[in-house]
Amino acid sequence: MPLPLKDRFTTPSRRPRWRWWVGTLVILAFWFIGGSVLSVVILPWTGVDLEGFFVEGDMFTSFPSWGFLLFALVSFIPLLVGVLVAYRFILGVKLRRLFASGVPFKMWRVGWGALTWVLVMAGPAIVAVVLSPEQFQTSFDWQSFLPYAVIALLLLPVQTTAEEVFFRGWLIQGLSQRYSSIWLLSVASGLLFALPHLANPEAVGALLPAMFGYGMVGFALAWVTIRDRSLEIAIGAHAANNLFAALVVGYEGGALPAEAPLVSSGDVDWSIDNLLSIVLIPLFIVISRLGHHKRQGPKKVTVAARS
Repeated sequence: MPLPLKDRFTTPSRRPRWRWWVGTLVILAFWFIGGSVLSVVILPWTGVDLEGFFVEGDMFTSFPSWGFLLFALVSFIPLLVGVLVAYRFILGVKLRRLFASGVPFKMWRVGWGALTWVLVMAGPAIVAVVLSPEQFQTSFDWQSFLPYAVIALLLLPVQTTAEEVFFRGWLIQGLSQRYSSIWLLSVASGLLFALPHLANPEAVGALLPAMFGYGMVGFALAWVTIRDRSLEIAIGAHAANNLFAALVVGYEGGALPAEAPLVSSGDVDWSIDNLLSIVLIPLFIVISRLGHHKRQGPKKVTVAARS
């Protein structure tokens, strides 16, 4: 039997379908148009070689690592703003319902989501560093790393939160107006989350394995969101994932510049990564249940016997 609307991660009452469609178009316009404009506006302050960027077309090597990170991440600020604007003014729903639907939003669970993700999903990288340190470059430049780290700490949580409120907030709540199956919603969210990530450099030449890998991450973050009716765990886990890759153990040829103290050499091995995901993602889902918001069952009514 489908769950009633009040027990789903969605708006307190049904919103007309056209509002979701219009809101989605507004969000995408904020993201792609507003994000592009903001990146261009910030361009002169990124340390970019403008001749290399515009004339030679060598976009990626025209920046210092911190500058490219700044250029890329500011484009997510309009995405975050767009979701908030669409939710509040096009759907007409209070913003707290976007982050937690009918349950309190607990900040400590954001931290728990981050810690759980690092312990479970980043564990193999830590083990690999211990067992095979020769696979990781350990020489890095502090002068390059420090400004890069500052930008990462300031803007990566903005980027990941923007993606969460869109992919796990807006899209799931829209689909939950009609569907209540956690499996259906999690698979749909995972596929939609994977699509824009196929443009990442590490996905070139490996679209299907990358689709599966990113889809599994999206599935896990969607599952915990629908289960808890809250974005707490997903926001913390996504931020921890990106910050770990940027500041602790990174890899060459990825979407983020390789400025971490430890950098894995060679291409991403999607077969191993995906196999580990199949094993570790269920573990993450189980462990992250700590403190989750249980649904209230039907109240029992006791009728006192007449004396």
